[in-house]
Amino acid sequence: IVLRAPKKPAVAGLLKTLMRPLSTKMPIQVGLPGASEPIAGVFRNDDIPIPPFHPRDNSPGVPSKLHEKKEWSKKEIDEALKANTVFAWGPSDALRESCPTIVRGDGVWLYDNEEKKYLDWSAGAVCTNLGNSMPIDVKVAIDAQMATAPFVYGDLAVTEARAKLCSLLADISPGDLNGFIFASGGAEANECAIRMARRYTGRYKILSRYRSYHGGTTSTLAMTGDPRSWATDTSVTGFAKIPDPFPFSYSWGEDAETAAKKALNALHEQILMEGPESIAAVFMESITGSNGWLLPHPTYMQGVRALCDEYGIMLIMDEVMCGFGRTGQLFGFMNFEGVVPDMFTFAKGVTGAYMPLSGVGMSDKIFDFYRTNAPAYGSTYSGHPLTVACGYAVVKYILEHDIVGHAKRMESTLAEGLARIVSSHKSAKQGRAIGLAGGIDLANLSGNSLMHMHQTHPAVGFLRKRLREEGLITLVRGHHMHCTPPLIISEDEIATGIDILDKCFTDLDKYLEEQQ
Repeated sequence: IVLRAPKKPAVAGLLKTLMRPLSTKMPIQVGLPGASEPIAGVFRNDDIPIPPFHPRDNSPGVPSKLHEKKEWSKKEIDEALKANTVFAWGPSDALRESCPTIVRGDGVWLYDNEEKKYLDWSAGAVCTNLGNSMPIDVKVAIDAQMATAPFVYGDLAVTEARAKLCSLLADISPGDLNGFIFASGGAEANECAIRMARRYTGRYKILSRYRSYHGGTTSTLAMTGDPRSWATDTSVTGFAKIPDPFPFSYSWGEDAETAAKKALNALHEQILMEGPESIAAVFMESITGSNGWLLPHPTYMQGVRALCDEYGIMLIMDEVMCGFGRTGQLFGFMNFEGVVPDMFTFAKGVTGAYMPLSGVGMSDKIFDFYRTNAPAYGSTYSGHPLTVACGYAVVKYILEHDIVGHAKRMESTLAEGLARIVSSHKSAKQGRAIGLAGGIDLANLSGNSLMHMHQTHPAVGFLRKRLREEGLITLVRGHHMHCTPPLIISEDEIATGIDILDKCFTDLDKYLEEQQ
């Protein structure tokens, strides 16, 4: 109802009365309330009571008598695992049943609580690069730091170990990669690099590959291309995927260089269509790790670097798996002549997985920017004294004992062994190796991949069980089995691993034939 003030004084007076702010005597509100108008006259809320509180006992529990024992029985350990332990990246019950309980390690070997020994064929999650026993120099360094300053918060105080590790990393990193910030895990380092790239460039898009893995946080999983990213909240924005130089269902060309050039053309087209001025970074593993140790032609990586230079886009290399010797080079990007990233991330190998440490290395121009600007990243454990002391000792050990050179020398032994498996077994489709980074793609009897990467197949469970029975444990992701042992492995130990694979792939061939 629209009330208009008429010209007649009597009617106008009546409407003026009606248009006054609502009083407590009026059934409706008319016009805007006055400053002192009672709230009940302005708006009357519904009577919606707070639900009743149901208290629960929140007092602490009492530790069981088990915790007074120095040694637990195998049964007690198994019961505790079943009752309280949640596993990552898979159903807890299935993983608990398949995982041995390890009580000690020695070199490339692990021993369970029944004294059965296993060859660590994947170096854990491609991280125990110096094996499963700690060099004395590393232990001494950690103990010394623990005895003096076990913790300081990195934005309130610094330690000598942090300065030393940054200095050593700057010395050994190519080009002008001289600035370093630390985190705890690879995903954290990648998260940090994303934020730093976006703030430095003022752009928001990150391009990454489909066949990639960059971590388990929301942003890094959105940047990931493998099926684990499907669980990411679909509201995450600012990430776009690049077609891989190694597609599953088609080929870019008959030879590696032609394929690389066509893949680069597709990337160039995508950059133009996305809008170069909106792209902060191309973020990729120098050599794809979790998704199958894919080895691109040098033309591809050199072309990616050139495209980034042309359009002012940062090139960030994820060296979490490849870094510190895995590929027979100190960093994976060093396999591609002339390629130096603007930033690179690292974890795993920097401490040999003895301590959780990761970081981001950056060029001088980016470091200079962050001398006077905050990086929009930080954590309680950034630059933790114990982890950086461990990292400093491990990197020195890697250099002093030529671990990188040893990984390169073992490449031919590993490659010859994998070739033996692929040439002898229908269930082994193909293999790849560079340094001590390698693996085998599992096949069905038709010669295609056993299944798509996002699918499960009972044959994978069968193979894992047979490997474990024969004393070898390794990662299998989708249809790819990792062959990435610790970087200290000997030729004889590689031969032992290949012999176990040969036996288990023979059984896998039979299993697949029986399932037809």
